[in-house]
Amino acid sequence: MEHRILGERYELVEQLGHGGMGTVHRAVDRRLRRTVAVKTLSAELALQPEFLARFQREAHAAAALNHPGVATVHDVGEDAGGGSAEPYLVMEYVPGRALSQVLADGLLPVAQAVDLAGQVLDALEHSHRHAIVHRDIKPANVMLTATGRVKVVDFGIAKALSEVATRLTGTGVAVGTPAYLAPEQINGAETDHRTDLYAVGCLLHELLTGRPPYTGDSPFSVMHQHLAAVPPAASALRPGLPPAVDEVIRRALHKNRADRFADATEMKAALDAAAGAAPAAPVRTPTALDPRAGAVAAGAPAPSPAPPRGEPAGRAARRWPARVVFRPTAEGAVALLGCFLALVISRSEVIEVGRFSHVALGAAVAGAVLLPWSARLACAVVWGPVAEAVAVWSELSRGSLGWDTRYVVIALLLGAVAALCFAAGYRDERSGGFALIAFWFTGLTSVWFFLDDLHKIGVFYVLLLGVTLAVGAQVLKARTRPPRAAAEPRGTADAAHAAAGTGAAARG
Repeated sequence: MEHRILGERYELVEQLGHGGMGTVHRAVDRRLRRTVAVKTLSAELALQPEFLARFQREAHAAAALNHPGVATVHDVGEDAGGGSAEPYLVMEYVPGRALSQVLADGLLPVAQAVDLAGQVLDALEHSHRHAIVHRDIKPANVMLTATGRVKVVDFGIAKALSEVATRLTGTGVAVGTPAYLAPEQINGAETDHRTDLYAVGCLLHELLTGRPPYTGDSPFSVMHQHLAAVPPAASALRPGLPPAVDEVIRRALHKNRADRFADATEMKAALDAAAGAAPAAPVRTPTALDPRAGAVAAGAPAPSPAPPRGEPAGRAARRWPARVVFRPTAEGAVALLGCFLALVISRSEVIEVGRFSHVALGAAVAGAVLLPWSARLACAVVWGPVAEAVAVWSELSRGSLGWDTRYVVIALLLGAVAALCFAAGYRDERSGGFALIAFWFTGLTSVWFFLDDLHKIGVFYVLLLGVTLAVGAQVLKARTRPPRAAAEPRGTADAAHAAAGTGAAARG
């Protein structure tokens, strides 16, 4: 039987799966003579120019990922052999089974379930460092090899679907599988790396109990529970589960992203510590792996067995919390701008008292050092000298404005706003840096109006020290706190508009 050839290079040998996005084949790369997996897109998606452009960009971004737990993207292209262009994606062929197939055989031992979730988190930490969020983590998108290693597949595809759906419908729609959708995906809000952590919490719950945390008679019912219901305890379905593992799942399933783990590394550390409390159990080794089950996998030999993952619970608990994570954010960009401005100010001699130039230089250096650890703390440090310099340049003071009631009221209002901004910046782990910048400008404007004497600079130094210590302590506390139980739901949200994309990203 003659096999179809795509792009004059990829010979489609066998169909492995079919879904809403398209069809996956085991294929042979005739140029490099290796087995690959080829995903061809459905005709409906192929007719959407917006999707094709996004699909190409996301495939190129995913191709930069190089990690043992990530199925490598080899190529992306279009085949015009049938008269119309047919987009396709060429990936590593993984000879193994999807976790959805493994779960059909029965419950996994606790130790194995925790290990598999930890491997997924390792893969996600790598992708998140490259600013790539998966958005569709589920058992069908995690392959298990004969050696017990996992490969996460379909990076970038859910993002291509969601962004194009937003442009076509004028609103955000949920793209993914309802059982694993985070609340922000259902609401059409912005997603980030913590969206993947929510899905891993759902995945771990299913690996341990045989079912996802939320089930229902319809996608609407499931999505409503993601928005409003308290996550069920996995231990209620699997008695004897260590409470520490239960708490990791609960924290990952918080409705508010700020209350979840800060990143995949933090969640992995908590999971490793929790695994120390789990009783030892034999690991179920996959048997009789059917090559046909490998929906996306690779011609390279299967990786050799690796040593046990994770660290002893004691070592994980003592881990220094100042993890350095390079992840581009708007808050980080603003903090970097503050470092530059503080450096410029330190050379300008705009304030010639109290060694201000030395303080500004020190703030610029400290902000640059702190930025990889906490953009919020970096903003708190570097924007103080910048705001102080602006206040000096403005010459806003009681000496020039007098005690006019209007100016006094404005200064008092600015002081009140500054207090509110500081409270917001102190508490907000996601974007508190912006509130702290607002605190500096409003607070110093108020201070410079009331203190029309040479003691202003001293007050600024006290504020700078106090704010740095307070925010630094809060950041350190947030990085070292143990997993917490999930918060009560804040309320419900309208999920009806999400139904259009409910099954759009079914794995093909």
